[in-house]
Amino acid sequence: MGAALDALGLPFREEEVRVPGGAVGRVAAPERVEELEAIVRAASEDLDGLLVMGGRTRLDLANPVGAVSLGISLESMSEIDEFDPDEGVLHAGAGTPIPKIREAVAAEGWELALDTPGATSTIGGTIASGVTGPRAHGFGPVKDAILGLEVVGGDGVATKCGGRVVKNVTGYDLAKLYCGSFGTLAIVTGAWLRLRPTPAERRAIVATVPAEEAAFEAIRKLGERPSVRASIWRESPESGPGARLLVELGGSGAGVEADLAAFREIASFDDASTTDVDLARDELLATGPDVVLRARVLGTNVAAFKSAALAAGLEVLVESGPGVVRARGALRSVEVLLGLRETAVRLGGFATFERIPEEWRPELDVFGDVGGALEIVSALARRFDPSGILNPGRFVGSGAAGRGA
Repeated sequence: MGAALDALGLPFREEEVRVPGGAVGRVAAPERVEELEAIVRAASEDLDGLLVMGGRTRLDLANPVGAVSLGISLESMSEIDEFDPDEGVLHAGAGTPIPKIREAVAAEGWELALDTPGATSTIGGTIASGVTGPRAHGFGPVKDAILGLEVVGGDGVATKCGGRVVKNVTGYDLAKLYCGSFGTLAIVTGAWLRLRPTPAERRAIVATVPAEEAAFEAIRKLGERPSVRASIWRESPESGPGARLLVELGGSGAGVEADLAAFREIASFDDASTTDVDLARDELLATGPDVVLRARVLGTNVAAFKSAALAAGLEVLVESGPGVVRARGALRSVEVLLGLRETAVRLGGFATFERIPEEWRPELDVFGDVGGALEIVSALARRFDPSGILNPGRFVGSGAAGRGA
């Protein structure tokens, strides 16, 4: 760690945090934005890389890290600073756990439109990774829940974008730019969030349905009905002729009942609990599979990608509404994995590798070419973090130089 960081005299604790490609031995947990600004300015002066962390649930989801000297944890910025139940808006520090926000707003008849997996996931980590769960079908992407952000850039300067109301957003919507950038453009310190009224009724149903294309397409079309919040089709090469389908509905009582009847016209559904959807969401973080990939393709092509993943020997969890296929298991070679990425691109989408064997990492970029936007993303990183100190190497194109794209 360089002289400028040492000269700050801040209480950096001894702690080893390992990520793909490297590790840090000391972590800073600034309590105030001014402390974080000072740390980033000093790191920029020393050219010391910073490993930025949220709830540490997705540290493996990224390319191998470059040279890093210090971990930055936002754990001390973990308060709900303002909550307006009349307006349905909330401001929280970046280190605030997502479950804490869910609990606070539920008591006032609201819900947080973020379905982040993991009990320790934070609002800052959710924004940085852009991660979604199965309720993205009803909630939309992470960026839709963001009204405004406070960040510290690679130059150590704190800035704000957006605010507590939509009309505050003028010019470029930088909040959406920061979302999903894995902390390489700026460190999120706080966020204004848009809440949703709690549905009058929520129901969950589950069934075993024929693992056939006709049945899958029928379910996919039903997923367009207005009360469908999540639709999870689970199938594996060993599951035989049946797939497990878990559906969550939410909305007015009459709307839920009408959509429930439509589903029950095509299969024999049993009642389930909305907690089952929570468990399915949090299972996305389960350890075990050697390979976990997330593909997003055009809705009409989801069945084709599902078939390709099953043929490769992977179990699939399909969120047909947003066109997301999560596939996991073991693969015989990196070439098979890259073949699945090529299939996703051919079908109008992309594939991100969320977990892979360590020996494969030098051969590929886990994000791919992000729809051909590699040059744009690289230019933005140079503009926002000219010293290259924020999570160096971990995001698109900066790890394996676009290999495997």
